[in-house]
Amino acid sequence: MKKPFLYILFTFLSLISLTTTAQDFTIQQADKYFARTYYAKAIPLYEDVISYESSTEAIRNLADAYYYTFDFKNAEKWYRFLLKKEKSLMDDTHLFYYYQSLKAQKKYELADQLFQNYLLEASAKNDYLESLIYLKNVEAMGERYLLKNLPLNTEQSEFFSGVYQDQVLIASTKEQKGIFANLYYWNNQPYLNLYSIPLDSLETESPRLFAEELTTKLHESNAAFTKDGKTVFFTRNNYLNGKKEKDTAKVTQLQIYKAELEDEKWTNITLLPFNHKNYSCEHPTLSKDGKTLYFASNQPGGFGGFDIYAVNTEDFSAPKNLGKLINTNKNEQFPFIDAEGNLYFSSNGHTGFGMLDVFIAKSSTNGFQEPDNVGLPINSSYDDFAFYINTSTKEGFFSSNRPSGKGSDDIYQITETKALLIEDCYQFLKGRVFDKTTKELLAEAKVVLFENKMPTDSIITNSTGAYSFKINCNSSFEISASKAEYTDDHKTFNASSQRKKENKVDLYLLSEKVIAERKQQELEHEKERLKQQKIEEEKAKQEHINQIINDEPSIVKKDHKIFIKTEPIYFDYDLWYIRKESRKTLNKVIALLEKYPQMKIEIGTHTDIRGNNNYNLELSQKRSDAVLAYFNEKGIDLNRLTAVGYGETQPIIYCETEESCTEEQHEINRRCEFVIKTFN
Repeated sequence: MKKPFLYILFTFLSLISLTTTAQDFTIQQADKYFARTYYAKAIPLYEDVISYESSTEAIRNLADAYYYTFDFKNAEKWYRFLLKKEKSLMDDTHLFYYYQSLKAQKKYELADQLFQNYLLEASAKNDYLESLIYLKNVEAMGERYLLKNLPLNTEQSEFFSGVYQDQVLIASTKEQKGIFANLYYWNNQPYLNLYSIPLDSLETESPRLFAEELTTKLHESNAAFTKDGKTVFFTRNNYLNGKKEKDTAKVTQLQIYKAELEDEKWTNITLLPFNHKNYSCEHPTLSKDGKTLYFASNQPGGFGGFDIYAVNTEDFSAPKNLGKLINTNKNEQFPFIDAEGNLYFSSNGHTGFGMLDVFIAKSSTNGFQEPDNVGLPINSSYDDFAFYINTSTKEGFFSSNRPSGKGSDDIYQITETKALLIEDCYQFLKGRVFDKTTKELLAEAKVVLFENKMPTDSIITNSTGAYSFKINCNSSFEISASKAEYTDDHKTFNASSQRKKENKVDLYLLSEKVIAERKQQELEHEKERLKQQKIEEEKAKQEHINQIINDEPSIVKKDHKIFIKTEPIYFDYDLWYIRKESRKTLNKVIALLEKYPQMKIEIGTHTDIRGNNNYNLELSQKRSDAVLAYFNEKGIDLNRLTAVGYGETQPIIYCETEESCTEEQHEINRRCEFVIKTFN
């Protein structure tokens, strides 16, 4: 029998309702665990019901739970999803968690992009870029410590918690019979208790419970002892005399306690007066003189997260925040004061490689100096904390949850092998100054270094002519050398990113005396060259002329002059007009001028001796001018022509008197000659 449609629909909707109700109940239960910091219990409940369509608040809780339990891969996945789906839920705190999750996985490029896109204010960009350079400078020191993962480490959590006489104290989740009846649901591990192991037996013995009288069912860790060893300050959850006290969110905060040693038992366990149930105080350490107790706390009025405080040990009143040079808006924890008064602590707010890094703030007369990252391999992309060093032996301990360990938190024994020296990247620019001619090394030469066209350093060379400058990496420089009676030399240079590289640039100066000598030599050489050139040109010219003379029958050379040989051009007595029969001869000269357009000639006319000299000079000049005018009419440029009247000064036939020569001889003397002055 078929069931009615409405019955089927009602059943289907009921199942959906029941499923939705079950999912809501699971998320509500997970939210309660999350609020009580039971992250290990909350995660599987969230995972059972959450999908990409679920409540974004629940997804954010899941991402946070993964972050708090150091599952950074899953934390990154859900933070990335939230940033795309509902950016408003990703406030600065959760963006920072996302950023740290990326750094923990050594995804530094993605982490830097996230920080600059979402967390970095424009005014702080230069500071951030400087912090990246600072980290490179820290890395450049190389590994400053030798590390040894101790045999006492297990898959559970162990971290260094102090030194007592010849014993090393360890906070551990190591289970013993009758202890750890409860689990710490933050990470589903047993609660921490203090264990100890002889310093000289770290490789051979197993840790033992430090003091049963200090042990409770909650956390104990990080102990500091007075010099006489009779007083201890330690961290414990807010639990005293079998009574546990919680804050308004039902969380049992960490507090600092004091106990005294009597008859080899720790007694008079008291809560220090500055503690409060609504916030944590943790990780005590004492100054060398025992007068100051340092600790970490997230109490109100700080800079954010956990800050480091100092309080006097006389009455423990009015703890003082160490200030913004030490504390940031993130977490500063696990302080330790070494024998020289330097402060070591862990922070995720100062410039580091990811999560908690160890820093040192050196002691000074005015307090502590600005902290420095202690470098590699102490610091990693995971939590590095609980640092301790014996300044005499340079040996100590620190703790880390880096994936290369045995599991959770591990204790590492360390030996410092290299001093802390953080430097900007630099190189050396070296070279020598030479006499360019003699290659002699030049002393007392001034060498100036320029960066960005500004002088930054200078040196006077000694007898070796050497100079040396310390320069910044990745920069452009100009190097200049000068010396009296020498010319300067300049060279440009680009420094690479390789640290401490030695670059060699030599400079060469030229003596002004040598320059003067060279100029004189050059002048002499130029004179000789021009002379030789003139000779060659004259030779070529002569060869050219000779060739023309050979090629042209009408051109002849006589008495060092070159003539255009023509039929005689005669003028009537006492006249300068060109005869009609002479024009045919002149046209032959014009044809030759047209054939050689660079040729220049002198038109020279002559008279016989009849008449006085002045008259004859004037008459001959008129005859030359007449020929010149005729040539010009025929298109010959006047610049190529010179008209000269010689009168009776250059006869062909010498006539002592007018009567001594015949008319024919006088006519021969009355002639017109064409002397070639140049062929060019």
